[in-house]
Amino acid sequence: MLKQKVYQAIKADGWVEDATCLLAVSTGVDSMVLLHVIEELFQQGTFGVAHVNHNLREASNDEAAFLKDYCQTRGIPYYERVWQDPPQNGIEAAAREFRYHFFAETMTLQGYDWLLTAHHADDQMETMLMKMVREGRLQNASGIKRKQPFGNGYLIRPFLTIAKEEIRDYARRREIAYFEDETNKQTLFQRNRLRHQVVPLLKAENPSALEHFQQFSQEMIYADQLIKKQQADWLATILHEEAEGYFLDLNELAAFTAAERYYFFEGLLQKISHDKGISYNTKQREQLLYLLEHNPSQWIIDLNQDWQIVRVYDQLKVTAVKKGSHLQTQVDETHFVLKKGESFFLSDHEWIGYIPSDAQVPEKVMDWSEISQILPIQYPATVFLRKRKPGDRLQLKPGLTKKIRRFFIDEKISNEKRAASWVLTDAQGNVLALLPYLFSYLSIEQETDKIHYILLYKYRE
Repeated sequence: MLKQKVYQAIKADGWVEDATCLLAVSTGVDSMVLLHVIEELFQQGTFGVAHVNHNLREASNDEAAFLKDYCQTRGIPYYERVWQDPPQNGIEAAAREFRYHFFAETMTLQGYDWLLTAHHADDQMETMLMKMVREGRLQNASGIKRKQPFGNGYLIRPFLTIAKEEIRDYARRREIAYFEDETNKQTLFQRNRLRHQVVPLLKAENPSALEHFQQFSQEMIYADQLIKKQQADWLATILHEEAEGYFLDLNELAAFTAAERYYFFEGLLQKISHDKGISYNTKQREQLLYLLEHNPSQWIIDLNQDWQIVRVYDQLKVTAVKKGSHLQTQVDETHFVLKKGESFFLSDHEWIGYIPSDAQVPEKVMDWSEISQILPIQYPATVFLRKRKPGDRLQLKPGLTKKIRRFFIDEKISNEKRAASWVLTDAQGNVLALLPYLFSYLSIEQETDKIHYILLYKYRE
């Protein structure tokens, strides 16, 4: 029965008679059963075995020697790589990267079309749980793909709909030799904790849990395909490419629902990541979506040292940073342009206004904490709000400045509050205020305009 399932899975994934495959074998029960099944299904010479000796356990050399002898006895091509320098931290991820690099290299050098691994239905369930716990992203909720491009061919997982219990049962009935990795019983790694502490509870709650996770995975794959198609259509119509990046007119999104806006900008970030090699993180994505909804004025999000997302009213640009620009800042920073007469929310707990002193503020912020300053006549009509940089100085009075870092130390301000503070500057980068703490001497003059403008920062602690 298991052998028939594997055959049907491989045929469904496009297997042709003259194709060759490389099996990733660890000597555990899953991969040894896969090797046994492939031996029975395909002719000798059409497949080989790749093994990575991670050199992390006492049994590693014994496992490698066993598998090498097994393959040589049966005339199966055998390829081995020893991991010589494992890192002190992040071993699990580094080991995976090492393995798959070796597999891809072997496929290319030896001319194999497919790589087969023994990931099964329980692995799929564990992976989906891990993804949901770690990320909570729809695009990753589908878990492990059964087939995907890899190396010079494809990576296939023919066991992906087969339960671990069925694989073990097959090994018992066929008396297949294999090794047990004792570290799989430890709960140091998240996957092992889910495997031993969570998955059994879910199976006990519903014996069909594995099948339901399989169904959910397939539905997520279909949903992701539909979303990606719609994203491609939107981007082809709305997003325009120019020499320095991309731009779009936000008015073209006016009729979009909140869900459509979310996936449009998710698609935009994925596109620039793919086309320009610009990485982005969850914080930057959330900042972008928040500012688009709550701040219709002008602001900037730094993606890295070379690229920014810039909003100027109805225009949004993804553009290369102009070297030497006063808008060039450190990596992973959001900063805003504030003009006389404007006000907006910086976040769900911060609001700022450059407004007449008698202007009304939103009812939502009335009871929030605040810092304010009546501004002099010569105050810049446009100011900039950003996070602090090394070397930032406040002018306390003529001829006397103080580093913001030293101010924080002297006032015993916590690291959390330091990170939450804002630096207000003019176009030349001169510091006008450190919010919510104090204003620079540059912001405090005796002579004020007839129409009194104030800089008002409101925040909820």
